[in-house]
Amino acid sequence: MTPGDISFAYPARIVRNLQESLDLLARVIPGVAHPSTAIYVPEIKFYDVRYPTTLDLETRVRGLFVAGDGAGKSRGNVGAALNGVMAAEGILDRAGQS
Repeated sequence: MTPGDISFAYPARIVRNLQESLDLLARVIPGVAHPSTAIYVPEIKFYDVRYPTTLDLETRVRGLFVAGDGAGKSRGNVGAALNGVMAAEGILDRAGQS
């Protein structure tokens, strides 16, 4: 878990509602809305369906390679980067440049 600004992950309305809730709760529990209060707010990501591919990430459409979270092939930066390398190697192999 990495601390950060939840306004980058949540819509403004949700952030405002959380702040208003903390302000109301502070009436009952003084200090709960202090700026140093940490709140755990999970970031929820939605991933696309997993597309069937070859080992080098080529789809059923010849010459169309997919990689990363959006293609349902990874779950994070490291996996997405590795997918990019795999797809690039597949493209280079197809072009006869490897």
